[in-house]
Amino acid sequence: MKEKITLTVLVAAVFMVLAGTASAVTIGAGPSTIDFGKMVKGGYAERVITVSTSGDEDLTCTIELTGDIADWMSTDQGDVFELPADSRQKVLAMVEPPEDSENGRYSGAIYIKAAPTSELSGGTGLIVGAGVKIKVGLEITDEETVSYKLSGASVSDTEIGYPIKFTANVMNNGNVEAKPQIDIRIMDQAGAEVKTHTQAGSDILPTVTEDVVVEVPSDDLQEGFYRAKVMVGDEEQEVKFNILQPGTLAVKGVLKSLSVNKMWVEAGESVKIAAEVENTGKVLIENAKLTAEVYMIDDRYETENLVKPVEGAETLDVPVGQTVELVAYFTPPKAGRYKIYGAVSYEDKKTKPKSTILNVLQAPKDYTLYIVGAVVVVLVALFWLTRRGEDGRTRRFKRIWGDYLQIK
Repeated sequence: MKEKITLTVLVAAVFMVLAGTASAVTIGAGPSTIDFGKMVKGGYAERVITVSTSGDEDLTCTIELTGDIADWMSTDQGDVFELPADSRQKVLAMVEPPEDSENGRYSGAIYIKAAPTSELSGGTGLIVGAGVKIKVGLEITDEETVSYKLSGASVSDTEIGYPIKFTANVMNNGNVEAKPQIDIRIMDQAGAEVKTHTQAGSDILPTVTEDVVVEVPSDDLQEGFYRAKVMVGDEEQEVKFNILQPGTLAVKGVLKSLSVNKMWVEAGESVKIAAEVENTGKVLIENAKLTAEVYMIDDRYETENLVKPVEGAETLDVPVGQTVELVAYFTPPKAGRYKIYGAVSYEDKKTKPKSTILNVLQAPKDYTLYIVGAVVVVLVALFWLTRRGEDGRTRRFKRIWGDYLQIK
């Protein structure tokens, strides 16, 4: 009787420990069901799963793919990922049916299980966590569909002579990779159509959403207020913008960094100077170029002497909000410490300069020619000294050095 009571207490204690551990792990994931719809053989589709926890412990999550389509599925997180306490994590679930798959309905599931990271790293060997199941389904068909969803559209004000930049947020709702056609209709303040523009975007995979940028020339438009319809397939959105006088919008470039590809080089070795410039203004920066001046540092007199100006061989445009690398090249003529001051020039403007240091060592001399010449001289001398004399019997070497070296 006493043994039964002891066993019962032990089982209850283990159950309470396990229950307490399990209750400490909270995890959720959504959506609970994913239907990839009709897919073609060799196609592609993706969906985003949001995994979350409201607990106060960091979790280690594992992903298990099961069902008919387990071999077709994958995630961008692999098999294991970390979920910090009280946080959310996006997991991209992807499916790619093979070319030889048969038509029909398929199903599977994604299991996401979690356990406290501290217990896993502690090596207790007994981990009880929590998990969620997401049902997955799709249908393989020979029917190809092309469809788009215009999730959003935007446009920026511009100046006379600068292009009008439209951005269309497009989702491929079909089941094949396709290029969306973006149609732009521009109307003046009175509502009269003044310009149209059509442009094909880049390829977008099924179920994927991308921003398609369309730049429309504004050379034939006057200053003023305009409206535009951005159309993709049967969907459209209206946006508004202004064309302003030149100089109204700020054109501003910021030199983020100036560097050389090697801090230590030898004299005569080409050095790459790189500058990163960011467009923090509101219009496109055109024809940006790196210009630099290279100075030799004289530590004795604490002076800097100009060696030569350097500029990049190419010019680049810098889109609004983006950073571009510009390069130039310099070959130091001799050993020493050099200081390079660089700036980016654009549209009669120049960024604030930055500087960097270049250390140059004296290149080692190449004695190969001297050695080869010396060897040739020695060989010629030996040949001349050891060849037979005019009588055909006596060598010059013996005649000259015989007595001294006691050669018979």
